[in-house]
Amino acid sequence: MGIFISILVILVLVIVAVTLFSSFALIHTGEVGILERLGVYVKTLDPGFHLVIPFIYHITEIVNMKQIPLKVAEQEVITKDNVVVMISETIKYHITDVNAYVYKNKDSVLSMVQDTRAQLRGIIGNMDLNDVLNGTEKINQTLFEQLSEVTAGYGLNVDRVNIDSIQVAHDIQESMNKLLRASREKEANIMEAEGLKAAAIRKAEGLKEANILEAEANKQTQILEAEGKAQSERTIAEAVKDQINLINASLVNNGELYLQYKNIEAMEHIADGQNNTIVLPNKSIDSLGNLPAIGALVQKESTKHSN
Repeated sequence: MGIFISILVILVLVIVAVTLFSSFALIHTGEVGILERLGVYVKTLDPGFHLVIPFIYHITEIVNMKQIPLKVAEQEVITKDNVVVMISETIKYHITDVNAYVYKNKDSVLSMVQDTRAQLRGIIGNMDLNDVLNGTEKINQTLFEQLSEVTAGYGLNVDRVNIDSIQVAHDIQESMNKLLRASREKEANIMEAEGLKAAAIRKAEGLKEANILEAEANKQTQILEAEGKAQSERTIAEAVKDQINLINASLVNNGELYLQYKNIEAMEHIADGQNNTIVLPNKSIDSLGNLPAIGALVQKESTKHSN
């Protein structure tokens, strides 16, 4: 009997200890607790230490309020031009309404994923393959806006949507690669032609500039030569002019004596001739009368006759 009582006491103590231990709850930062009383939602517990009355109150779920990344499984979609592509995306979300997240939807995250896949099919179905491959940013933005409207009722907020990969069938990819190579070769040929054209233009412009410079140099040389020749002619003309002026001045000052001197020289030449008769104008005779040179002329003439 004593052993039975001892065992019973121990069991009671264990139950009490377990009950007391389960009455304490610790909720970490970034989390909240859902408190129910006999299966009915009471309130949301914030992070910290909480004491819960056992058997009546119960923390049914700890909800993570941090941002959560979710990798959505790859899905097959068809573009507007009937090309099948495989797309995978990542969603980042966080819980904003704990009550709606836990009680208004059986699985809010699954509902969000299903809506994401449906919205993505609609977006891709309105785009051509080329637009899909080159418009991931546009797809991300459109999908984000549409999900933000839908997921508010799930107690969730979508923070970001990102298309991770877009893959097409192998034959389509091979055709695209061929087109890409052809496009690159075309661009390379165009760039090469543009380069040759630019080089030819630069060469022609260089030759043009050189010809212009050469013509300008020749023109300048001719101008300088002409100016030098003109200057030389002006100098010669000035010298001749000065000489004429000097002669004129000399004639003005000594013209009469100069003419008499020339007459005497002429008479000497006449005297050397074979004629014995010399005819002189009266004016010349008068002008020679006073010159000593006439005596020399007469003496020379007398000597010639005596011989």
